[in-house]
Amino acid sequence: MNKLIVVLLMLPMAVMGQDAPYECDNNYGECGTPEMSGGGGNAGGGSILINNSDLGDTYQTADDYDDDGVEDSYDNCPRIRNNAQFDSDGDGVGDVCDNCRDTHNLNQWNLDGDALGDLCDSDMDGDGILNSVDNCLRRHNSGQSDLDENGEGDACDNDLDGDGIDNTIDACPTVPGEIVDAPDRASECFPDRDGDGVPDFGTNPDNCLGIYNPSQLNIDNDANGDACDPDLDNDTVLNERDNCPHVFNVDQTDVDRDGRGDEGCDSYFCYVVFGDEDNCLDPKADFKVYSPNVSLDTGGIVSLRLFMNRVGQPAHYTWSVKQRPAGSRATVKNPIGYALDSTLFEYILAKRPKFMPDVPGVYILLINTEALFEDNETGETETGDQHEVTLVVGGERLAGPVGCSVSSNSPNSVSFLWVVFLLGFMSRRRF
Repeated sequence: MNKLIVVLLMLPMAVMGQDAPYECDNNYGECGTPEMSGGGGNAGGGSILINNSDLGDTYQTADDYDDDGVEDSYDNCPRIRNNAQFDSDGDGVGDVCDNCRDTHNLNQWNLDGDALGDLCDSDMDGDGILNSVDNCLRRHNSGQSDLDENGEGDACDNDLDGDGIDNTIDACPTVPGEIVDAPDRASECFPDRDGDGVPDFGTNPDNCLGIYNPSQLNIDNDANGDACDPDLDNDTVLNERDNCPHVFNVDQTDVDRDGRGDEGCDSYFCYVVFGDEDNCLDPKADFKVYSPNVSLDTGGIVSLRLFMNRVGQPAHYTWSVKQRPAGSRATVKNPIGYALDSTLFEYILAKRPKFMPDVPGVYILLINTEALFEDNETGETETGDQHEVTLVVGGERLAGPVGCSVSSNSPNSVSFLWVVFLLGFMSRRRF
């Protein structure tokens, strides 16, 4: 019987302990249910699908980047937590990451790189002139100059003086006519209104009109200089969202989740849990344990999660309540156990420790861990660490004790009393 119990305990770990160097983010094929294959003869081979959510009692392995319980393949905001998946305009982009919440815009175009997409931005080029009156709708030109008065602003007019000669070959693009004594009229022919030493027009015009940028830096060699380019590296990811804005990295790979792209912008690996960079997990550093802080209301149940800066490091853990509000009697359920396997740096536990606060206020829980055998990074023995977790709890004080209780009038209570009575009766008969 004991052998059977051991086998049953080991089976879930074998199923869930898949090798996962990064969370699946659709950069390496579609995420979701594992490929159904295998088996032979009359056997019905196939994969086992583990619950998709890190938030429940069971664990997914690597297909929910933002940890909101929705697989990346089906998450309408795969990088921002939004388990409700609200999508007001039905464009397939969730409200929390949609730059036009009430306007259908699946492509999310955003010329000026601000918070509003082009289809709902009253000033799409960000020059301070409303689209309805802007004479260069898609080019920054706050001055709105229009030399030939044709309704097309100078910033986007290929023939400024309207003489039929393209600005790039016109000896004097600001004065009509084929032959103009350009050297004697340089300031008039090639004005420099932002004073950066680069003429606004001509064979090598200013790549940011109206913006002082004498260096004329232009990483991606497009029409816009870096000083006015919303997508510096031209990787289709706007600067404000680009985790490496100066390096072309359309995949935005960021294995350690520190907000800095792996390709050219991050030379130090330290895994960040939910944006807490101060407590990042460096696998080369001393043994470290971590669990994120939580905010919730009384009566809510939080699954306490265990992270370590080691992958697949067997360890023993103990949770305890270090500090609680006056009057609280809440305790940790399943506080002691073993952590044997991990996905990334989060450990899969046979029974998840849980906590339900009963009084509003601040709780401090303590997680203690001890590595089993030796540290698989340093080879040291008897290593361990502890970490404090803060729970900020709102809501109202709960009535009665925390956890399951049985009413004196309930059927279960009556049954319990009958059992006590029968046991007592049988005991008396023995003597």
